[in-house]
Amino acid sequence: MRERARQFAGVVLPLLTIAVFATVLVLSFRQLSMTQSTLRIELTQNMLWVISRAEAANLRLIEETAWAAQGDASQIHRALDIWFSRTQILLDEPQRGRMTHLGFEDTLARIEAAMAHLEVDLARVLTGDLAALDRVSESLQPLAMQLGRAANRAMTAEWEDIGRQLDQTASGMRQIGLSLAVIAGAGLVLVLSLALTARASNRRAAQLQAERAFSQLLVSAGDRGIVAFDTAGQCTLWNGAMETLFGLRADEALGRSSAEIAGFFATQHIAAMLQDILGGRARVAVDQSVFDRDGGEPHLIDLMGFPLRRDSQIVGAVLIASDVTERHDAQRSLARHRDQLEIEVARRTEELDAALIRERASLDIYRNFAAMISHQFRTPLAVIDSSLQRLMRRGSAVDTVEISERTTRARAAVAQLVRLIESIFDAARFDAGQVTTEAHSVDVAALMTGLVTRAEHDFEPIDIEVRPPEGLILATGDATQLEHILLNLLSNARKYSDPGEKIQVTIEAKAEKVSVIVSNTGDIAPADRPHVFDRYYRGSRVEGVSGIGLGLYMARSLARIQGGDLTLLETAPGTVAFGLTLPRAGADGAQLLEGGSHARA
Repeated sequence: MRERARQFAGVVLPLLTIAVFATVLVLSFRQLSMTQSTLRIELTQNMLWVISRAEAANLRLIEETAWAAQGDASQIHRALDIWFSRTQILLDEPQRGRMTHLGFEDTLARIEAAMAHLEVDLARVLTGDLAALDRVSESLQPLAMQLGRAANRAMTAEWEDIGRQLDQTASGMRQIGLSLAVIAGAGLVLVLSLALTARASNRRAAQLQAERAFSQLLVSAGDRGIVAFDTAGQCTLWNGAMETLFGLRADEALGRSSAEIAGFFATQHIAAMLQDILGGRARVAVDQSVFDRDGGEPHLIDLMGFPLRRDSQIVGAVLIASDVTERHDAQRSLARHRDQLEIEVARRTEELDAALIRERASLDIYRNFAAMISHQFRTPLAVIDSSLQRLMRRGSAVDTVEISERTTRARAAVAQLVRLIESIFDAARFDAGQVTTEAHSVDVAALMTGLVTRAEHDFEPIDIEVRPPEGLILATGDATQLEHILLNLLSNARKYSDPGEKIQVTIEAKAEKVSVIVSNTGDIAPADRPHVFDRYYRGSRVEGVSGIGLGLYMARSLARIQGGDLTLLETAPGTVAFGLTLPRAGADGAQLLEGGSHARA
């Protein structure tokens, strides 16, 4: 901070001294000019001489007029011409302004009035007109007295002006003397500043020499390669690090062109970079391969190039090379480890997410399972309990018809409980991989017709329309399990369709697949559609309908182990349709389970 302040003072102080020197010199010159102008006497401003000449001309004209009868007319005309010339000077500027300043405006007015008629009156005087002579005397006599007073006042005013000029001259001389003293002081300060600047310059030159020697030491001892070229492309500097990088001694590189030193400098990119640097632009090149003379593994270097300047002229270029081979290898190794770590983290994250989803799903399943089991078991148990209590209360009063009715209800409730328990056991066996299938050819249309007849007999009266295909259509699968799937679809269609609406069953055959589509009226909430096949899941619109959410789950699972699938189809609003697809018997690659028993994997 102190060094910067010293440098600032070394620059500002001489400039400030020179500015003061120039300012005082200009002021001194101005003061001398003013003194010269005050001492100079302007003839146009010498009012005493002008007024006295006008007064003399006026007196002469009076004298010539008095002797007009005896005098020569030419003398009178000459005196009149002189009078006109002298008085006209008083009427012109700056004399007129000076007369006004002295307070003789009336004198100027009298002169102008006399000029208007004086020449005519004098001509009449020469003819002997006495009245004209009286008018001339009345005009000239008072004018003579006024010009005399004006001359006296002008002389007094000029004395006063001369006194003021002398005072101003004395003051100006004092100011000039002070200015000369200031100039001398400024010169002394400037001399001292120049001496201090010269001393500082010598000290900086010594410091620069020391820094140059230190820089040469750094160039020789540093681990970075440094090479310099002149404007002709000849090498002027080649340090030890460059010898190590290129396997070339300094005496083999100095004085040679860049292309002769090594093929590296002759490449298009490096040659263009060197030309840009010699053109005045700094350049950088990273990860450049350098092959040594031994033909070993290449080195990777980073190059930084800067132009060398002397004043504003470019005298060469310098390149600084850094060996980044080890750093580059470390970065590549780190990148490989990072990529592997990212892959491993992503894999473990996916596993943890999947485990978390499974855990949450299990919790939801068992939570829903407990609630549904509690509800679904309570209803048939309540029916059984109610029937038994009724029979117990009435005792021997119960007739045969009522006993039959009550026992029928109790048996139906027991059957419902059995079905619920079997569904739970089926799901458990399926999860344990204990479900087997016997694959053979099945007439899907005939199987569906029989199921429809049974459903119309077992369930409440329903209207089912079957649309079979033309001809015999065989699918590959287990007939018992197919019955379970199709009965579940018909049962769901009956439970969730609008009362009195028709259930449609369409059987279609394609090249390798057989499809059964069961559709009914009704609707499934959009939020429930992705979960209809989830275990123990029940939709938001099934309140009051029996079930524990295992039917569709088991149906799709059974369809898939037979090489088929069960899906919820996209339909128009107000319609629900499920599609069952099975391998077609006899199609190439479709009979996935033909012949033999298979267990679920």
